[in-house]
Amino acid sequence: MADIQTYFEKFHATIRVDYDMSSELRERRDLVLEKIRESLKKAEKPPFKELNQGSYIMKTGVKPIADLEYDIDVGLRFQVDPEEHTAAEVRSWVLDAISNHTKSVEDRRPCIRVNYSQGYHLDLVCYSVWNEDVYKLAHKTQGWRATEPKKLLAHIAEHQKWHFGDTDDSLTKTNQFRRCVRYLRRWNDVRTPFEHKDKPTGLSLVLLAMQGGLRATQFLDGRSDDLGALVGFFSSLLGKSQRLVAPKPTEEFEELLAHLSDAAMEKLQSDLGQLRDALESAQKNLDPTAACETLVPFLGTDFPVPDSKEIAKRSSGPAIISTSSSA
Repeated sequence: MADIQTYFEKFHATIRVDYDMSSELRERRDLVLEKIRESLKKAEKPPFKELNQGSYIMKTGVKPIADLEYDIDVGLRFQVDPEEHTAAEVRSWVLDAISNHTKSVEDRRPCIRVNYSQGYHLDLVCYSVWNEDVYKLAHKTQGWRATEPKKLLAHIAEHQKWHFGDTDDSLTKTNQFRRCVRYLRRWNDVRTPFEHKDKPTGLSLVLLAMQGGLRATQFLDGRSDDLGALVGFFSSLLGKSQRLVAPKPTEEFEELLAHLSDAAMEKLQSDLGQLRDALESAQKNLDPTAACETLVPFLGTDFPVPDSKEIAKRSSGPAIISTSSSA
């Protein structure tokens, strides 16, 4: 089998993005937050504390392709009693503050979206944080809903700490869990390069990886083997006949794939099966160039394909073993 770990790591370095890497993302976020703070102060409304959330704070974000946009996700934590202020009232404070910030502001169900013409959008999620850090989300149509965003972030971070503690790559110092989630997210974008209700969210892919069998996988010499990790993951994930599920492990405990129709779920599982077959084919291939070429239709043209002359100078890689880290 070919050792193509180097090319997976180069691919990861190309597609990754988070707040630490992008000053532009931070600047756009901070500009909107400052505008809201000034408006609240002028209107004598309660202030908020920000909570960075979503893929950029989890460090599983990928650069957008085709018609997709950079998706900045920020929570606004208002220390208000939900018995005294309705969810609609709190959302109105934010909407009033940003109504003229860009040409397009959307009052969506769980969030308020600020759209930019340069290929960005910022999702603002309003929370009431009251009575010993108890969170409630201000939903457009359902009022205050119980939620636990900080616990969710902590749960995901703990999973990586205990199971992927010694799997950082040399290029980006990123653990194997986050690298593999980014590969899945780019596959998801190549598969559906636009927003669609049947497209799995980034969080649902994180939860599938956590709950569906992604394990730390290494070569005999101790280096990470991302291809082996993905092959093992899909063997576990698709080894059952029932629907895929991605239940959130914190309040409200919603199942993030429940909205998919049976036909949409069947299509998702079929497409995942094709990706699995491509990964297994690449793993069995003795030629690194051919192995990488097999993955390009699924992971996109950012996935590097080495020159065959370069490969001819190298020897084949070692066999692999799978281990679950407990560092």
